[in-house]
Amino acid sequence: MHASCVVRGAWAFALLLGACTPTTTRPAFAPMPEALHAVINAPPERVTQFADSLLRVDTIRVRFVNLRDAFLETNAFAGTHRLRLWADPDVPGKSRVTIEAVYRPMEDPSRTARDLERAAPPGSPGQLHAEQLLAALKDRLGVTTY
Repeated sequence: MHASCVVRGAWAFALLLGACTPTTTRPAFAPMPEALHAVINAPPERVTQFADSLLRVDTIRVRFVNLRDAFLETNAFAGTHRLRLWADPDVPGKSRVTIEAVYRPMEDPSRTARDLERAAPPGSPGQLHAEQLLAALKDRLGVTTY
């Protein structure tokens, strides 16, 4: 093999590796199975930004939002309820949106916060806010049913 081919190959690999960033601000865990799902007619960044603005108007404090990663998490509200939103690309211009409503029934410093979380039960403040947020996203941005 010619030396210039090896150098070009190594350079191309380094460029390819540098273009991919394996870091994300999303949590390492997946949403709970009880989470709400919909395909919204907007790109993930727009869905996340719109959800952020809706929650702020609703006076639910957003703890963390990252438009690039299309992820949002609220502070605790109504006691220990919390919402998380994941927006993943679907077909161009659409997003697969997941909204998780959880609560923490107890505190235990020996366990991780995620281990203590449970899916918010139907009719609870967390579940009601998750349903309202998803309905507002569907109403304002549109929804696709496959």
